[in-house]
Amino acid sequence: MKKSKLFFEILRLPVDFLATIAAFLVAYRIRPITDLIPGVQYHFFPEQLPPFDEFLKFALWATVFLIILFVFNGLYSIKSVERFGKTFLRIVFLVSAWLMFIIAYYFLIVHQLFFSRIALAHIWLFAIVFITLGRVVMLLIQELMYRFDIGRTKVLFIGVNSFADRCYSVLSQDKKYKVTGALAKEHESRKKGTLKIIGTVDQMKSIVHKYGVDEIIQSEPSFEGISNADILAFCRSHQIYYYFIPEVLRLQSVNIEMEMIDDVPVISLKQTPLEGWGHVYKRIFDILFSLILIQLLIPVWIIVPILIKLDSPGPAFYSSKRRYKNKVFRIFKFRSMVLNADAKKAELMAQNERKGPLFKIKDDPRVTRLGRFLRKTSIDELPQLFNVLVGTLSLVGPRPHLPEEVDQYKQDHHKVFAIKPGVTGLAQISGRSNLDFEDEVKLDFYYIENWSMLLDLKIIFKSIGVIFRADGH
Repeated sequence: MKKSKLFFEILRLPVDFLATIAAFLVAYRIRPITDLIPGVQYHFFPEQLPPFDEFLKFALWATVFLIILFVFNGLYSIKSVERFGKTFLRIVFLVSAWLMFIIAYYFLIVHQLFFSRIALAHIWLFAIVFITLGRVVMLLIQELMYRFDIGRTKVLFIGVNSFADRCYSVLSQDKKYKVTGALAKEHESRKKGTLKIIGTVDQMKSIVHKYGVDEIIQSEPSFEGISNADILAFCRSHQIYYYFIPEVLRLQSVNIEMEMIDDVPVISLKQTPLEGWGHVYKRIFDILFSLILIQLLIPVWIIVPILIKLDSPGPAFYSSKRRYKNKVFRIFKFRSMVLNADAKKAELMAQNERKGPLFKIKDDPRVTRLGRFLRKTSIDELPQLFNVLVGTLSLVGPRPHLPEEVDQYKQDHHKVFAIKPGVTGLAQISGRSNLDFEDEVKLDFYYIENWSMLLDLKIIFKSIGVIFRADGH
């Protein structure tokens, strides 16, 4: 790594430390000013602030705590290529969490907060502003240096493919890096792809010396005439950073982790980010959210069953078998069809309009008058909140299917069982039952591979929008 680049990467830590101390000092200085904001008067009593030496001690240990939070959340990662906007959001989040930890400590452990809450607000604001300004100043200095080609890391790719192109597209937007090009088996022009070939693999030594390469990224698993061990040995003997894009990325490019079994490094290919703590977070979210909704919907539990009974003979609720992996469970709905609707399904099978194992016909004669409204607004699905509460469903996930439908799955379709089925999901907000089965499965796969709490919230709010638009079955 370039010494200048390493210097700026390491400099972030002391700059953040000084910026946070400065935030404390400015907050201490301006708190006694009662008319800081024109037209707004603050009351101030000297006892609201501790003596300066005590305040400084508090500032020092609190700042050390913030730096530790930054360290464990990757804000000092030397190889980070994160965009500044994302870094800024992380700074805001971590500073906010840091302040909440401090407040919780004094209220729960010490049982009092020994100085002004307004001063705390000032510390929060100035810490974010000063830390951000410090990093902006360092970036501006680096940008100025990069304009004169000072301190840029020169990168050479060995091998050309879609993964090399993706890496190049990221590095080419970061002025810290200067991609010299790529080496391939044959020196030819590329009509497809963005990475330029500047030579062949057997010219590696001369090209490295010609361009002053600092880092090599190998994107092909092997080459004729030169082994991977030879490439690695060359990089080590010339103090060049060496990176290798494993061939396994051709199978999966997300949810990849490096683990150690004793002293052997292995690559773990996870199906979903939900594995581990993600599963715990999602289950807690399901319980809390379903409890809140069940209580808010008490009028629905009373009124809708009465309307169903008045509209057609039969029970107000309907239960149906669904299959998840090798388990069959029941989901609950408000009844939207006539009695014995399941028995009449075989008679209508010839009118099925949907490709794949799922069944759908337009203007299904089994649906009652009220049932059409319940389905359009998705009110018929609301009793599934009780399934969420007991754990047979999640709020968000792939659509749960009938056992006979699951029996028609192809081998690849079983990937949807990586996570628990849900009341709503990407498929439900992206076309509902009008989607072809294969399109629905693709959306489920995307959700499984890219799950996050933020994605769950987006899907839930969009599902609420579907209800109000009455954009149902």
